[in-house]
Amino acid sequence: MPAENKISKPEKELKQHFISEYDRELIKKIAARVKKMREEQGYSYESFAQHAGINRNSYFRLEKSALTGDNFTIALLSKVIKGLNLSFSSFFKDL
Repeated sequence: MPAENKISKPEKELKQHFISEYDRELIKKIAARVKKMREEQGYSYESFAQHAGINRNSYFRLEKSALTGDNFTIALLSKVIKGLNLSFSSFFKDL
């Protein structure tokens, strides 16, 4: 079939979620703390992901968010907590 007759698939559109600067800084702090605590316990990121039952790539993206502040899951949690008019410490207090 000639190339000009091929039907091309539309490219998958990436969803972009707005993450406030405050939430980006919070994400960076959380991810940095996670990485620091993992390293203090002597795990590589791969061995920790396996130990915790987390997909290695998903865990890598979490730690990478320490640099980028781009983690929608943490940003969503932050918005929920703020929407409830709570602080992080009061939200997690009894867990």
